[in-house]
Amino acid sequence: MFILLLFSIYYCSSRDVIKEASIDFNSFEKQIDFVSPSDELLTQFNREIIGDSIEIKKGEKFFNGYITSNRSFLEEVITPILQPQIEKLRRKHPVEIVNDLAIFGYEIFRTYFDREFYRWGGDIFDLDDPQIKGTRYKNKFGLDCSGYAALPYELAVHFNLIDSAAALFSSTGYKIFCGQKELEDTGGREDTPNNYRLDTKEMILLGEEIIRINKGTEVSDEQIKLLQPGDIAGRSGHFGIIIEIEGKPYYLESGGRIVPSAGYLPVEAQTALTAFARNGYVSVRRCLPSIK
Repeated sequence: MFILLLFSIYYCSSRDVIKEASIDFNSFEKQIDFVSPSDELLTQFNREIIGDSIEIKKGEKFFNGYITSNRSFLEEVITPILQPQIEKLRRKHPVEIVNDLAIFGYEIFRTYFDREFYRWGGDIFDLDDPQIKGTRYKNKFGLDCSGYAALPYELAVHFNLIDSAAALFSSTGYKIFCGQKELEDTGGREDTPNNYRLDTKEMILLGEEIIRINKGTEVSDEQIKLLQPGDIAGRSGHFGIIIEIEGKPYYLESGGRIVPSAGYLPVEAQTALTAFARNGYVSVRRCLPSIK
C-alpha cells in the first residue's frame, strides 16, 4: 500500500511537471493555418466512423480485418488547405518544411478526430494491413505513433517539397533505403511485406543517431542544443517527433504517455525526453541536413 501511494505521488508530480512544460496551440503563430471544419465535413470525417472490413491475400496467406481511409482525408481536407501554400513552403529549408507540416498535421488530426486520434495501424496512405486488434483498430481514421511521426515526411514527399531519397522517414524514402541496402520489407502481419509502411522497428534503423538518452538519466542542455525539428525520438515500440515553436524545441506524439499527460499539447523537449527515458533509453534520430 505504501509503495502504491509513493508511485501515485510520483506519477502525479511527474504529470504536473509535464503539464507545466506544455504550450497551447492558440498561444503561438502557425505557419499553416486553417478554418474550423464545416458540419458537412465533420459528418464525413470524425473519430466514430467504423472502417471497412476486408480480406487480403499475401502469397499463400489470407488476412482479414479493418482498414483505414486516411488517404481520403488527405485528398479532401488536407490537400485543399496545403495546395495554395505549396510555393511558400517550397522556399523554406527542409527542416522548416517538416516542422510546419508536423505542427499542422497534429492540429488538423486533433481538430477532426479529437485530441486522442491514435489508431493502431493508421498511416496517412492506408498502407498498413487490415487490423483485428489494437486501440481503435476498427475506426476509419487516425494515426498510430509511427504514422504520425512519418506524417510530415509523407506530406513533404507527396507535395514534392522534399526529395524522397532524403526523406528516409517516409514510405518512399524507406523503399529507396531497402533497395540500396538489399533489405526486405517485413513490417506487415506475420512478417509479411507492408507496402514499405514505416513502423517503429524500421524507424530505429534509419537516419543518424544524434543523441542517446540512457534509461533514468536527465537530458542535458548540451543535448537539447543538438536537436532540430524533424528529429524523431523513441525506441522500437514508440516514436514521437521534435518540433520547434518560437525558437524552442518541443515534442509531439500520437499515443504514448508524455503528450497525453499534458492534455495532448506540445511538451518542451527537455522535459518530454527526460520523462520518456524513465522507462528505457531514447534514441533521437535524423535524416535531414542540419539547418544550423
